[in-house]
Amino acid sequence: MKSTIYLKCPQCRKKGLLIERQGKYFCANCMYDYTPLKDDPGRLDEILIENLQEEGFGPLFATALYERVTLTPPKEANEYIMKLAEENNIQIMPGKMDVVKSFTPLFIIIAIVVVIIIIAFIFISTNG
Repeated sequence: MKSTIYLKCPQCRKKGLLIERQGKYFCANCMYDYTPLKDDPGRLDEILIENLQEEGFGPLFATALYERVTLTPPKEANEYIMKLAEENNIQIMPGKMDVVKSFTPLFIIIAIVVVIIIIAFIFISTNG
């Protein structure tokens, strides 16, 4: 038995290790067999989308699952997952503006503190 990736199982609905046994892939929790999904792309896409929506490593694990089940090379698997995420409005990597927007309140607070410190230094230096 070889543990590979950690993802949300469509059968038991728990996060668990994807294990490989004799070229087949199973959920370590309930032994759900992922291997037949190669012949059911619609169902595979549903499982991939569900894992793409998971926080953290969900997209990475979805890519690894697709790569293993379909025997697709890593580059093609990554391209497929990116396309699937885009088609389903799932943001894998935050855009540059999203990062800036998330830090905007922090920047404003820092700017206010700096302005207050400068005003305090000016006041102290002029009033002795």
